[in-house]
Amino acid sequence: MLRYFLSIIVLLCSLVTNAQSLQGVVTDAATGLPLFAVTVVNVKTQQGTTTDENGFYTLPANTGESIAFTYIGYKTEVRTKPVSVIISTMNVKLQPSTTQLKEFVFHGDKRSKYQIDSAERKVIYHTVLSRKPPSPFNSPVSAIAELFSKKARMAYQFQKDFAVDEENRFIDTRYTPALVTKMTGLTGDSMAHFMYAYPMPIMYAREASDLELKMWIRDSYKEWIKKQAVDTAGKK
Repeated sequence: MLRYFLSIIVLLCSLVTNAQSLQGVVTDAATGLPLFAVTVVNVKTQQGTTTDENGFYTLPANTGESIAFTYIGYKTEVRTKPVSVIISTMNVKLQPSTTQLKEFVFHGDKRSKYQIDSAERKVIYHTVLSRKPPSPFNSPVSAIAELFSKKARMAYQFQKDFAVDEENRFIDTRYTPALVTKMTGLTGDSMAHFMYAYPMPIMYAREASDLELKMWIRDSYKEWIKKQAVDTAGKK
């Protein structure tokens, strides 16, 4: 009989442990205002969620597991779930980040291939990239001539195209086919169609953490699957 009761107690303890969860509110450390759509991820299980408009979140997590809080423009915060029976509360204040844009951060020999190639391209095209319209106040004649100069128009168009190409090259270093395949299982034409349907914004590619990037791909994939199902049903 004693062994029976001990077995019941062990089973109940196991169920309680497996049913643990974490909840709380994420706010801006400077203003105290709640942050909406903060990414909250259980590092061990990779389960994730986002905060609502009140900064509130809830996430399955057991005692001792690491929880990562990431948000564009803020420093990533990693906390450990405290000891609790079932539900524990952990409020988090995120500090604004002062990190510079990734493509302009150089660390000697630790530069990425993109950073090295970008620097080389800027050296090669330095003359045309550094061209600026003359001031109409300092040199009105030159300013008027510049307006009708075909060479000038081509140079300024090249500058715009170069900037767009730089952005696309940087996005390609983070939003890669290999990562999409890893997160979605898509390959070939299906993967190409997905990436075309969900292009990554340049600001997100610059500022998102690796965890945020993966969750963005996962959420976009779920939305894409739903749209595919609707389109298929509509054709029947």
